[in-house]
Amino acid sequence: TIVVDEDIDAGDLDQVLWAMCTRFDPMTDIDLIQKAWASKRDPLFLPGNFNNRILIDACIPYDMQLKGTFPPVVDVSPDLRAQLQAKFLQLF
Repeated sequence: TIVVDEDIDAGDLDQVLWAMCTRFDPMTDIDLIQKAWASKRDPLFLPGNFNNRILIDACIPYDMQLKGTFPPVVDVSPDLRAQLQAKFLQLF
């Protein structure tokens, strides 16, 4: 499971990967959950209705958010975005 902030569309893989690349620290933002409830549809189903899971926190670090020290997201205007997409159409 990957957790993202509300400014990230969890259904958009590009946005989720971007959040993981810019907000995720593999040393501190991974939790392993052993013996979580599971269903028999899970291919890694363990006896006793369990499986193991991983939780990835791809949110802005809370302490940096409180202090206001996390850098703002850099974005371009809709006009410039349209120009770049038209210029590099083969990449988009």
